[in-house]
Amino acid sequence: MTCNFQSRFASPVFRPQKQMLAFVFGVVCIAASSVSLVAQADEDQSDAPVAASIATQPAQPTNQPSPLDPLLPPTTGTVRLPTSKVNTLGFTLDIELVKQPLAGSVPVNIVASSTSTFAADRRLTIRFRSDPEGQLPPTNGLVIDVPLLLPQGATTARVTRYLPKFSAGYLYRLGVYEDGRPLEDCVDKIGAFDTDVYRNEQRLNWLLITDSDDVDYTTLPDLRPLMARDARFAASSFRGTIGSPRDDPRFYESMLSDGPDAVAGQSELPTDWRGYQHYDLIILDPAAAEAAIRNGKYEAIQQWVLNGGSIALYDSESEQSFVDTLNLTAERSKSLTLNSLSREHMFNDNIRRPVNEGWNQKIWLRPLGAGIAFGLLKSDESDFPSTHHWWIVEHTLGHRVSPMLRRGVDPILGDRRFSRWLIPGVAQPPVYTFMGLLGLFVILVGPVAYRSTAKRGRTYLMFLIAPVLAIATTALMFTYGILSDGFGTSARVRQLTWVDGVSGNAGERVQSTYFAGLRPTEGLSFAGDAEVMRYTDGSDGAWEELAERSPAILGNIRVEAEQQIFDSAFLPSRQQRQFIVHQPRVNIGNLSIETQKSDPLAPTATITNRFGFPLRHCIIRDADGDYWLADHVPNDSEAIPCETIPLTKSSQLIGDLYNKHRPLDQDIYNSPQRSYRRKTRDLMVSISDQIKHQSMSQTEVLSGSFEGWLNQRMQLEGEIPHNHFVALSDVSRDVILVSGTEVVDSVRYVFGTLK
Repeated sequence: MTCNFQSRFASPVFRPQKQMLAFVFGVVCIAASSVSLVAQADEDQSDAPVAASIATQPAQPTNQPSPLDPLLPPTTGTVRLPTSKVNTLGFTLDIELVKQPLAGSVPVNIVASSTSTFAADRRLTIRFRSDPEGQLPPTNGLVIDVPLLLPQGATTARVTRYLPKFSAGYLYRLGVYEDGRPLEDCVDKIGAFDTDVYRNEQRLNWLLITDSDDVDYTTLPDLRPLMARDARFAASSFRGTIGSPRDDPRFYESMLSDGPDAVAGQSELPTDWRGYQHYDLIILDPAAAEAAIRNGKYEAIQQWVLNGGSIALYDSESEQSFVDTLNLTAERSKSLTLNSLSREHMFNDNIRRPVNEGWNQKIWLRPLGAGIAFGLLKSDESDFPSTHHWWIVEHTLGHRVSPMLRRGVDPILGDRRFSRWLIPGVAQPPVYTFMGLLGLFVILVGPVAYRSTAKRGRTYLMFLIAPVLAIATTALMFTYGILSDGFGTSARVRQLTWVDGVSGNAGERVQSTYFAGLRPTEGLSFAGDAEVMRYTDGSDGAWEELAERSPAILGNIRVEAEQQIFDSAFLPSRQQRQFIVHQPRVNIGNLSIETQKSDPLAPTATITNRFGFPLRHCIIRDADGDYWLADHVPNDSEAIPCETIPLTKSSQLIGDLYNKHRPLDQDIYNSPQRSYRRKTRDLMVSISDQIKHQSMSQTEVLSGSFEGWLNQRMQLEGEIPHNHFVALSDVSRDVILVSGTEVVDSVRYVFGTLK
């Protein structure tokens, strides 16, 4: 900054004398450096974690535990506390969590059992502290508190929670607190060190769901075609050295009980959509789907698909059966066959084989929210689809095989795309104002003060006047910088709500940037069923350097049933912080249209809005492919007239609707960010390049499935599918994390299928 100021003011206008010029520039350098040091000191102080308060003041539990939810495999072994042989606490704690090596949500089950009955309410806090020896990077450590109430008169208490994690690996240090004090012999470790992000992000991890409550491996279909995709099994499977599940159930039980692929019965399915996040594809037949719908487990599966997951229904009798079973919208499915695809594009020379069966069997493809639904036709020759069909499914998924690419955020390294959604004009130096103040300082020191003292023969007073003016200028710059940003909290929110018109449910992605003049003491409050990721600017170094960093704790998180509270360390003073949130929206509503086209020259249409919020600039495409526009649609309204849009104008209207609120594209690179030492500085680009080599799609999706759909449909193609709509609305208040926040330059897109 000092060099920039010097170059700007090195002008012939301010050259009374060479010596005076050098003196003035020296003082300017002092003033500018003072501002830099003050700003740096404030930043360092803001970034310092409140370790003392975290260690000594655990969160006080106030909520009643929810019922225990099943954990999908693979899971860790159960850790029991206290660890001593003699238990003086009057209860035991059994803790188990899912092996989740990637960043995301870690499901954990906690069961408290009393040696008798609890004589009075006991309030515990189970603390999960990131172990720097088992998570990468060690600087992304978290302290997570899970409150647990042991009610009077009960013998057990159990709770399932989902722990946010911004690192690779899942090793935690456990501790238990009661009324703020640590309990003896309640310290242990749980989890393991697994930081192979590339392997886990690029591999398709699948979950097969059966229609029975528990898995009977002898009744499973022949999974060898599915497993043959994996290079570990392809050669041996085709040689016939691996038997079917009926022939060798123990082999499949050992392979599928410890991940990354798994089989689960109905009783093992979680009721929280985040319980499926460590998988990429759910596979089930109509019987399993109908069983999950009857017992209520399908709701979480649908929420997971709406938020970017994918589901494959095999053994479907017909396309209509596929649509009816998964309750999909009435639109035309995309049909894929092996003959309809280029073999050179799909298969390399190592796996192309002259087989005859299955080349014309159809695979139906339907979007379901941000995810995909596949329908595989029932075969009379086999009880399970062929390897070639699973290759089509995997390669069609493209970026969806990577949880990081589905979400559109890398909480480990971050990237420069962070700057696309910043709050304009805050936490940035007011350059022109500072230039004006420094210019005024130079004029006062030079032409005014120097000439005035020279006329009076008191030039020695310049040694007093110049420092005083420099201090005053520095104080003015510092004060202006503080006051211009204010002392309140402001936010810029980009809320994307993808609606399934048939069910009235939706998946949602919220990208929000916050700035606080003063750090909020109450912290940030997220919804209890949301998956939260922090987004950084990617300036912390390369992937290969992560292990060299010193351990640090980002902050404390309290996870309850209804909310997740991130403490104020996640929003330090006078800095912009960004978060990406995915969450379900249950019974949000839908949109429908009724058209009258008896007169081809004057068609009419009305729409019904069953959302609890108004819509603006609503563009609808009906089943015939015609476009309609309604500028304002009140909430919970019926028979709102809309006007037809000619196809010649629809593309421009759709593009303008997106470009008006498009994130500023400041991503100046399109390849893996590697320095001259070839160090990876953008994990998402690197993973995307690897996936594109094995995928049907060559489109690079780095902003997530939600934003990718908007960008592809509205900006690049300029059209939306039949029976779809897209509209604008106001940002909902329940996504604002800090009370009293001023929302600026924000937008909400509501889009999806019609009812």
